[in-house]
Amino acid sequence: MKRVISMIILVFLLILPLVTGATLKCPPKAPTHRVVCRFKGNGTGEIYLKSVDGLPPRAYLITIKNSGGYKHSINDEWDTFKLPANVSFSPVSVLGRIKDYYFSFVPDWVLFNKEHTFTFVFIEENGTQKEFDVRVYLEGTSNWTEFKKDLEWMIISFLFTWFILSALFGVLWLFNRRLTQRPVKFQIVPTTSGWIAAVIFGMYLSHPFIFGLPYYFGGGSNLWGDIVTGWSIWALVMVVPFYIGNYLLIPIHLKSTAYHKPLPVLKKRKLAFCSGLVWIIVPLLLISGALDSEIKSLLLMSFAGAFAVFTHHILKTLKPEGVLFINLSIVGFLTLKYHPDFVFVVLLVILLFVVYLLQRGCFIKFNEEKERLIGEIYEKVKLIQGTENSKN
Repeated sequence: MKRVISMIILVFLLILPLVTGATLKCPPKAPTHRVVCRFKGNGTGEIYLKSVDGLPPRAYLITIKNSGGYKHSINDEWDTFKLPANVSFSPVSVLGRIKDYYFSFVPDWVLFNKEHTFTFVFIEENGTQKEFDVRVYLEGTSNWTEFKKDLEWMIISFLFTWFILSALFGVLWLFNRRLTQRPVKFQIVPTTSGWIAAVIFGMYLSHPFIFGLPYYFGGGSNLWGDIVTGWSIWALVMVVPFYIGNYLLIPIHLKSTAYHKPLPVLKKRKLAFCSGLVWIIVPLLLISGALDSEIKSLLLMSFAGAFAVFTHHILKTLKPEGVLFINLSIVGFLTLKYHPDFVFVVLLVILLFVVYLLQRGCFIKFNEEKERLIGEIYEKVKLIQGTENSKN
């Protein structure tokens, strides 16, 4: 009986294609355009790239060279090859396509001079799988000329937008004043509105600042965590100018309501566009996977409108301190869950404190200005009534 069992095991082992002592070794440092790794062992199978820094690749090409010639692994098409073999790929090409999906505006060179983790999976002919985590430090040269051009373009766009919009708002202000013939002081509108719009447009063009440079200088190696927090930073940088504008324009908007609308309308006015929570939508788009679905993305982004509508109630209920606590708790969750680079965490916290100060200022200024105008209208009404009574 023992002999029969031994013969069965021997036959099974002879039939079963084995991969013995399989190892995948890559150089610890390599140029960005090509890395050649040595895949040792015995056996036959297929290899594919599972992830890069924890993110699935968007497209890739792996070239395999062994005694039988060249084979390839391209996205979902994998050639079968026999070990041992040399495995080569272009790190900058693989990383660049991932980066382009999330941050197409960031130059490729911000990914250089960092260690990246490439996870390969080898599938044996019998279906057995084995993972290999390969860490490679990519040596590359920074393209500061490209960055300088981006910076110059951002400054020119900022100044041009400020000038055009200021001129446009100035014309509209003159036209409106001529129609109404009211001596209301709207001189702040052209410059403030133009500056706010220019800041927003300038920030929209400043992506290398927001993500590229912190990632490049911060030493970040967890690309997914840095992308999640990088998007959050981008969202906050875009939101802050709106809050600044909201703060500066509060007196003008309330005066406009006071002079052109009945008193009950003024009393019902609520503070909007300063909830401090709208940035949450951005990391949620990424970590929920909704970014891959237009419908889910639109549903999530619709919360921005809800946050704007309920800003007054949010701040009245939670207070700016409560909103800050929620925001910092979310940053804590992102940090513990995705391990972003420390620089990104610090930038996020700083921006959230800026948002807190602007929220607090907006809430106080709105309520004070509103009460002042209501009191001013009541005084005018009393004065008019007193004049009429004296005439009678």
